[in-house]
Amino acid sequence: MSAAEVIELIKKLPPEELAEVENFIRTSPARTAEKKVRYASDAQFEAVTDCVFRENSELLRRLAQ
Repeated sequence: MSAAEVIELIKKLPPEELAEVENFIRTSPARTAEKKVRYASDAQFEAVTDCVFRENSELLRRLAQ
């Protein structure tokens, strides 16, 4: 069944059932989950950049040209 077919079926629901579907969508954990941004500390950043530059020095040299 395609998404378009599902949408058409939802549109045909009685008002009570349509309200239940809308409520489910509004309160769905996937929709309400907080998007957390993670930051690296300065020390973590330094450690990672040292590793990246050490392991990819030739690639970085070529990109810089």
